[in-house]
Amino acid sequence: MRGLLPTKIIPNKIWMNPPIEDIESLRPKPKRDILLLVGDATGVLDDIEEFLKLEVDFDTMAINYSMLLVPWTIQHYVAGDSHMKDMQKMAATLPDTVIKHAWNPGSVGFDVRWVRTYRQGWDGTTANLGMKVALYLDYLRLVFAGIPIDQSGNWYSKNLGKHDIKANKDHRHHLWKWTEIAGRPVARFIRSMSGNTADLFGKPTREWLLQLPEKEKDDGR
Repeated sequence: MRGLLPTKIIPNKIWMNPPIEDIESLRPKPKRDILLLVGDATGVLDDIEEFLKLEVDFDTMAINYSMLLVPWTIQHYVAGDSHMKDMQKMAATLPDTVIKHAWNPGSVGFDVRWVRTYRQGWDGTTANLGMKVALYLDYLRLVFAGIPIDQSGNWYSKNLGKHDIKANKDHRHHLWKWTEIAGRPVARFIRSMSGNTADLFGKPTREWLLQLPEKEKDDGR
């Protein structure tokens, strides 16, 4: 993925950030082609349930607070606000086997800082960072769960005060970025389980995930 450079976050010397030359060290073994990216939307558990019915082998990247919901061992964790204490607390609870990705300076407790080598602004929510990291690491099939980019809010919204900025979170202002991405060749690597992103990229099938010929539809003739 052009425009990103993976650098190592050194504990107690987080200002150093030397480039990571061995990219394979960021891919867990055994090496899998499918990555499930799990976001924080209200319907995330429904998306996960539907994805599991496809019965494929996959790695998991948890985004922000979704790590609290995934009931199995994850391989990657990514936080867009990795400079903030709550995200650093999340990262600190994860085992060393989980690769923790960030893009902000000062990301204490994370493993990799993905430095942007271009000058454009950031958009598309943390899922955009997760997508870029996944493509850089050569995952071939990316599936979004709990990333509808709509107005449904977050799964934890009911636990927030009515004046909390995230209480009625609406992500639709990020939709322009995903519409742009859907028009690029990279869209062929992406599918989504629900919402606006499913409309843009389509939903995954077992055939697509395993790169098998798609089943022909029965037209009734």
